[in-house]
Amino acid sequence: MRKINEIIIHCSATRPNWMQDMGGLAKVAEIRRWHVEERNFADIGYHYVIDRRGKVFDGRPEARSGAHVKGHNRNSIGICLLGGFGGSAGDTFDKHFTAEQDAALRKLIGQLQRRYTDITKISGHNQYAPKACPCFSVPAWLKQAPAPKMKPPVDTEKPRA
Repeated sequence: MRKINEIIIHCSATRPNWMQDMGGLAKVAEIRRWHVEERNFADIGYHYVIDRRGKVFDGRPEARSGAHVKGHNRNSIGICLLGGFGGSAGDTFDKHFTAEQDAALRKLIGQLQRRYTDITKISGHNQYAPKACPCFSVPAWLKQAPAPKMKPPVDTEKPRA
């Protein structure tokens, strides 16, 4: 089993209405297609994807190293938030993402920290590369109070949890 000691946050750099008539599974499949067909990855690079309604979908299995930050995949979990189109590294979370995504990301981070007690760092892709991704400062976001809880969306798809 891999020793996980970091969570790295990303964004899909998609518009808020990207594939809005499609479910979360179709969106994950499209990102997987980008990674496999266009970048020649073995699978989607992220371990989890969080849609605009705060639903968490599985990506690459946790047991396998991700393909999301060069030089930092071996011991990390990659999480991708849908959104962030046209963003910059200095933006705030709420400029590109929903309160539901905020709550889901915080919950997922907590679950991962309980499962992998060696996690000592939570960072953004922009801390390792000259990129906007995830279009906010993860350290600043972590210091903020969680977004207010929202009613969960009603959906028939089966997200992770």
